[in-house]
Amino acid sequence: MLCDIKICTSKNRYGYIRGQIDELSWFALVHKNEVEFGLNPYSLNAGTGKVSRLCIYRDIRMTNYTKRLIYANYKRQWDVFNGSYEKMVKDLVSYLDRIYSIKLVK
Repeated sequence: MLCDIKICTSKNRYGYIRGQIDELSWFALVHKNEVEFGLNPYSLNAGTGKVSRLCIYRDIRMTNYTKRLIYANYKRQWDVFNGSYEKMVKDLVSYLDRIYSIKLVK
């Protein structure tokens, strides 16, 4: 089963991208070229990849504040990684790697 990945078209600048994947929200920092601290889209290890920052989360509105549940958080290394969401993370990283590798040829 493939995940339903959507990219928010507003306020995506300097490689910072936001969107939705299934019922969760996400943001990522994607580079034009692979970087040495990027996330490898096949193994999800730190290595060469285009995604150097990734967070998958869900905001829950409470009475006086918003609670943020984080399922995956990568900042040059994994701070949080919920193994039950591994396929979702792989799908998202592979999608971002593919979509930002497309070059237009005139």
